[in-house]
Amino acid sequence: METKHMYGSKIKAFRMMRGFSQEDMAGRLDITQATYSKIEGNKQRANADQLEKIAKELGVTIADITSNEPIVILNNASNHGAQGHIENFYADQKELYEKLVASKDDEIKSLKEMIQTLKDLVGSFGKKN
Repeated sequence: METKHMYGSKIKAFRMMRGFSQEDMAGRLDITQATYSKIEGNKQRANADQLEKIAKELGVTIADITSNEPIVILNNASNHGAQGHIENFYADQKELYEKLVASKDDEIKSLKEMIQTLKDLVGSFGKKN
């Protein structure tokens, strides 16, 4: 099965962002550098298996490669720093999410306790009358 479109320029951009050479990628994919170069140059289509392996080696999804969404390319000197900032951002977001979920759980527990207290009060008023 072959892909309908060619995504060589995106593959190349992701490869460069990761700091890999064509030779590195060819070795990782167990294909020749010439074949890999043809894929990046849109002279040869990557089949589905190759596209999956390329995405895995580049640390992206097939959708990242095949989507029409543009990618942001940072220069190589700042790329690793930017990657660290992105990872820190996601770690912070995950921590905030976990705190929010814990807070929600605490709020639910408090509300259940309040409901029970109100039920007890209503029940005690009913017994007096």
